[in-house]
Amino acid sequence: MTENSSKGDLPEKRYECEFSAEMDAATVPQGVSETDGRKYELLTSAEKKTEELNRILAEDVDESARADILASSLDPENGSPYRLPEKKYRDSTLTLNNKGLRDISLLTFQNQNLKYLNFCNNEIKSLHSNIGNLINLEVLLVEKNKLTSLPPELSLLHKLTILNVSHNQLSCLPKELSKLVNIKELFLNHNNIAEFPFALESLGTLELAGNKLQTLPDTMADMRNLKVLNIDSNQILIFPKVVCYLPNLVKLSICENLIQSLPKDIKELQKLQEFSISSNKLIFLPVQLFQLTKLRELRVDDNKLEFLSDKVENLKELRFLNLAKNLFKNITDNLCNCTMLKHLILHDNQLTQLPANIHKLKHLKEFSVSRNQLDSLDEQISYFKDLSIIDLSGNALTYVPVEFKNCMWVTKADLSNNKISQFPHALCALFNLKHLNLSGNCISEIIPGIVYIKNLEYLHLNKNKLSSFSASLCSLEKLIYLDVSENEISSMPAMVSEMKALQVLLLHCNKFDLFPAELCSLKSLQILNLANNQIKSIPLQISNLEAIKELNVSNNQFAAFPSEICHLSSLEKLSVCQMSGLKLTQLPDEISKLVCLRELDISHNALKEIPDGIGELERLAHLIANNNDISQLPKSITFLRNLQQLDLSGKYQTLDPLVKSKHELSFLCIFPENCLLSLPADLHNLRLLTDINFDGNALFEPLREVCKGKQLHPILCYLESARERDEKLLQEIMEVIADNIPSENFKFFCQKLQLRRADIKSLEESRLDTNSCNRILLILFPNFLSFLFCEINNVLIMKLMCIFVKYGRTDQLQEKIITALNIWRGENQALTSAEMIDKLIRILVMTGMHYLTNKVTALKLYSQIIKL
Repeated sequence: MTENSSKGDLPEKRYECEFSAEMDAATVPQGVSETDGRKYELLTSAEKKTEELNRILAEDVDESARADILASSLDPENGSPYRLPEKKYRDSTLTLNNKGLRDISLLTFQNQNLKYLNFCNNEIKSLHSNIGNLINLEVLLVEKNKLTSLPPELSLLHKLTILNVSHNQLSCLPKELSKLVNIKELFLNHNNIAEFPFALESLGTLELAGNKLQTLPDTMADMRNLKVLNIDSNQILIFPKVVCYLPNLVKLSICENLIQSLPKDIKELQKLQEFSISSNKLIFLPVQLFQLTKLRELRVDDNKLEFLSDKVENLKELRFLNLAKNLFKNITDNLCNCTMLKHLILHDNQLTQLPANIHKLKHLKEFSVSRNQLDSLDEQISYFKDLSIIDLSGNALTYVPVEFKNCMWVTKADLSNNKISQFPHALCALFNLKHLNLSGNCISEIIPGIVYIKNLEYLHLNKNKLSSFSASLCSLEKLIYLDVSENEISSMPAMVSEMKALQVLLLHCNKFDLFPAELCSLKSLQILNLANNQIKSIPLQISNLEAIKELNVSNNQFAAFPSEICHLSSLEKLSVCQMSGLKLTQLPDEISKLVCLRELDISHNALKEIPDGIGELERLAHLIANNNDISQLPKSITFLRNLQQLDLSGKYQTLDPLVKSKHELSFLCIFPENCLLSLPADLHNLRLLTDINFDGNALFEPLREVCKGKQLHPILCYLESARERDEKLLQEIMEVIADNIPSENFKFFCQKLQLRRADIKSLEESRLDTNSCNRILLILFPNFLSFLFCEINNVLIMKLMCIFVKYGRTDQLQEKIITALNIWRGENQALTSAEMIDKLIRILVMTGMHYLTNKVTALKLYSQIIKL
């Protein structure tokens, strides 16, 4: 729809041209001129005025003050926030587009001097009935809001000439709109309107694209002033015959509907200059269409047409003809009598030859006949003296006639996907050629004459049979883009250093077994692709590529990750995916030096871990590490605050790819290519992360089922819940340890916790604190009462002393152990609660307290069972 898109579908942009519309206040970029700086200061002041106006519109002030402030806010002499449309509107314009407004203040409707009102691109759901008070309003723009209906009071705007309510949610129009007697342009694109119920006799432009129309009312025949009608992208089955009786229609677009034929009455549109009926179901064009002798543009692409009438020669004024994506096997020679044609689009048909008299089209500037069945190119092409763009791709051409050299003004030529075996000599005479595509042919050698195409900037030679990189290519000093991928090149000439303008070089799928060091002199190179070769190492000189932004060295034969890459500080995208090359087992810590990196692809390797340095790549947005052997993520990964995509998936595979039956499958080991068991608890720090994939891992926390939906929210909820459970479990385990460490093992246990000697000594010398004494008294209180009411004897006294010693010593020891564990915990804050539990179990094993070790381990296992 690029060709068919109506200018009216961008009405606000059009108004900006017609009325010299507003300037949005924006930050002044570096290096602006002094004049632009003064403009910026004015706009900054203007923005403050806008804020003041919005505040006033929302407040309840007296009417006189309100009018004064409004007038001041709109006064261009006082720093108006708007670059007002036209002189006649400069004192009567209100522009509040792109402000996030949900409602329009009632104050707006009290300024009866308003002529131009712009509320585009907000969130307004309705227009207040008071809009009828704006009796002098001429332009009303409410495009891209959330309107569901229009108030009948719009009919009171008798001076309204332009109304734009495109891109809203309107389903119907109030009949009162028919009273807008001066309306000239009406834009209703992209709503839900199923019926246009009335005629507006003054209307010159009507845009109804992107609605649910099935037909148009007969009353539209009264719209005798209508010049532009757009009803693209509706549900029209039959061409509305009433359109044929709009005598002044100049432009008609009815693309992307379901129309199968055109009525004979189409001949009545004698003033029609542009007709677009692309993407319908037409099977023929009636001869009456070719009576429209003023037609300058005709678009009938993407239909089911097989024949073009000889009457097409009547269209003497035709400049643009698009017949692409149809079923034409040949085109009538009479088309060549349309000698004013400048653009002829015939791609995606079944043509085997061009019209015999095509040389008559001497004014042709664009000629597209790609994806047809042409096996030769007529020598008549030499008559296209004004030709600028030619597309012959996707045919069966074996050569290009030498006469093509006469097309001196060609700037873009596409000859890709043909059967050309030799570089066409004729191209070497096209001094203005900038874009040349010869990919997908059988060319084995580049001729020296290519050096004469001095202005060439983009050259595609991929998918040919080149065995070497021609030195002649190095003479193309203006070349920016060069694609010689999928050939048989194994080395680069030293002269490649002369390609000083080269920014993109694609060499993938060739036969390099050494990194071509000659490339390291290309100071302007930004994108380099050497994937799918046999390269084993990268030279240190690669650091000379100071401007490099994208590097792809995937599927090569590196024995280890080439750390030389880490010197490319400007690199933004790096791909070392080894789907078919040697698998890398380790990433160097130096990868943290790639401070500009935004995308890293290390998929299909045998990496067991990702280095901690990954957390220093602050700009990293995409991390693709699927199909590795990664079992744990570094904690630093949660420092990647700009991360948007994280792919750590793996595919389950069998050890034997020839297994066919389920019975055989059950006896084989199935394993994931990544083996993550848990995700970092601080994953919630990655606030921009939206694209995640952990499929194929044996995740336990969170459970694999939680991750299947590839939604971050449930994963974060699960991790938060698990963190809380682990925290409670840690506290419980600490209490169990405190209850079960014998006093004689206390010092040994503290040593295994690796506490400082001073802390251990302090703990050993500490006495009961107040809380401990209070707890002992509570324990002893019932026994003390018994002592008062019983006979004092030595047995009872001894019993009481035993109780005191038992409870006092136990409570004091528990306090000391808890204190020791808290000191240990403070020194291990970097660990999660789960990691602390595992470490405590290891410490207990080292102390030799097997009973306590088993008890704590059982407690941990019980907690895991509850999780499941």
